[in-house]
Amino acid sequence: MIEIDFKKGDGFIPVVIQDASTHQVLMLGYMNQEAWEETLRSKRVTFWSRSRKKLWLKGETSGHFQEVKEILLDCDGDTLLIRVDQIGEAACHTGFRSCFHHRFEDGEWKISGERIFDPKEVYGK
Repeated sequence: MIEIDFKKGDGFIPVVIQDASTHQVLMLGYMNQEAWEETLRSKRVTFWSRSRKKLWLKGETSGHFQEVKEILLDCDGDTLLIRVDQIGEAACHTGFRSCFHHRFEDGEWKISGERIFDPKEVYGK
């Protein structure tokens, strides 16, 4: 029987989030069993926040939810790829479409893409 192996990562697995339409990788997060079950129940991606040590529904503060379209499990059973419809333009808490907006070019990191929203306005920080 195919199952997610939460034991390998001390109860957590990495989850790659990809836009279902464009195939752009939006972010990487982590899930435990509880986050997995909540994602299945709500059809919106829920992570385990390692810094806050609690469940985190992506978009609960910003309104930029991720609606699940397809879920894939890797061959080792310890990493998920979830294809989503990104509600709102940005997946990254820094205001960019993707968390992967730093590109290594000519020996240095450069920002690629445009900031879609101001995090201070959205999160008040």
